[in-house]
Amino acid sequence: MHNDKISLCWKWIFAGIIFTFLAGCTIYAVTDFTRDTAPLQGNQIIKKTYSKAPLSRRELGRLIELTVYNGKPEYYGDMVLDRQSKKHKCKPVIFSHRAHRQHFTCNVCHTQLEFSLSKGQTDITREDYLDGRYCGACHNGKVAFSTEFACDVCHRKVNPSKFNYPAYKETANLPTTKYGDQTDWVTAIEQGLIQPKTFLPEEYMLPSMPLPEHLQQPLNWTTAAPRIIVHFPHRKHMLWLDCSNCHPDLFSIKQTGTVAFDKESNLYGQFCGACHMTVAFPMNGCNRCHPHVKNYTGKKI
Repeated sequence: MHNDKISLCWKWIFAGIIFTFLAGCTIYAVTDFTRDTAPLQGNQIIKKTYSKAPLSRRELGRLIELTVYNGKPEYYGDMVLDRQSKKHKCKPVIFSHRAHRQHFTCNVCHTQLEFSLSKGQTDITREDYLDGRYCGACHNGKVAFSTEFACDVCHRKVNPSKFNYPAYKETANLPTTKYGDQTDWVTAIEQGLIQPKTFLPEEYMLPSMPLPEHLQQPLNWTTAAPRIIVHFPHRKHMLWLDCSNCHPDLFSIKQTGTVAFDKESNLYGQFCGACHMTVAFPMNGCNRCHPHVKNYTGKKI
């Protein structure tokens, strides 16, 4: 009897070792956790259901390589707008988000001036400029140079398939990151290093709707991958955006109303990818949204 107990005890110990090993392998293979295990901040975790399994790390790595920006940081956020210019046989417009966001929040252009968040969906003409609409709201010779002159500042000779023009003025003395344009814009505005305008004209500025109490703290919800959590702070996004920029077109206004979305959708420009693939930091900066997950560096996985 004594020997049987010893044998059973060793079986349990051996099973525990095997379980720990397999669990560790699974976590590493799927989530690639760092050793930083600081607790999440914010409300309780919202559980979402998903209809398919997550991508493996290898599959996800290949997808990121295909979709995430890997060009020069000074060009990140630049838009080549050539639909109207082709019709009129003139050089395309190069619009630099990097140069403008030092002075204006996203909300100024994408809500008040009625620019669509999607490239090519806003029809803009020179007549609009001269009437004070779109770019003409600022480029009137008072706030910024007039659209009647200095055409070559915006209309540049460039091959739309690649960036081969002098970059706009660099951002100086701002916090840095390793991804996108390598500027940490949220920290810059939180530290008062930049004070972008939130309304045009400023004398007509209305107070923003305050965030409801339950949105003051970041939201956390589950993903299709075991143990990976999405950490979403409304407050940081509201430094730049208005509720209407995301709701209801990108995300349902209901707390759990948005259909569960996957990484592929984001990487192809849907949901968060509407901004986080073109202007805001790209998605290889993984741990900005997924705590304890390593950023993707392009190394073989």
